[in-house]
Amino acid sequence: MKRLMVAVACALLAGMASAQDGKAVYDANCAACHQPDGVGALGLAPPLAGTLGKRMAVPEGRKYLPGIVIAGLAGKMESKGVLYEGIMPNWQQFSDAELAAVLNYVLTTFNAAELPADFKAIDAAELAAARAKKPTAKELRAWRAASQ
Repeated sequence: MKRLMVAVACALLAGMASAQDGKAVYDANCAACHQPDGVGALGLAPPLAGTLGKRMAVPEGRKYLPGIVIAGLAGKMESKGVLYEGIMPNWQQFSDAELAAVLNYVLTTFNAAELPADFKAIDAAELAAARAKKPTAKELRAWRAASQ
């Protein structure tokens, strides 16, 4: 019984350690479009840096970020006065913990100055909720507008 408990604990810790490496997930999957420093690619992928922290102050923003990595989004979007038209793929192949880790990496690395004082890290449960009710493009756009 003791060995089983140790084995389960080790498996959980190993999973958490890899899931919490949001930088590695970002570098391998997001940086090609959004760039290693989060500044985006003009006209194609909007910047993540300096654009997401203030969204965490409202419920719509907390739904928008998990929703967009779960559902993806295509079409025109304006950010910092620049029009972008591209496709943000969904990243449903990643676990909820991995997606939470990458969102928290982006928020705390590229948006720390904008985060509300009472910011709480996005957790896997928020991703699970988005996954359970995959948001529509209309919902994502409404949440984006409400959290600017």
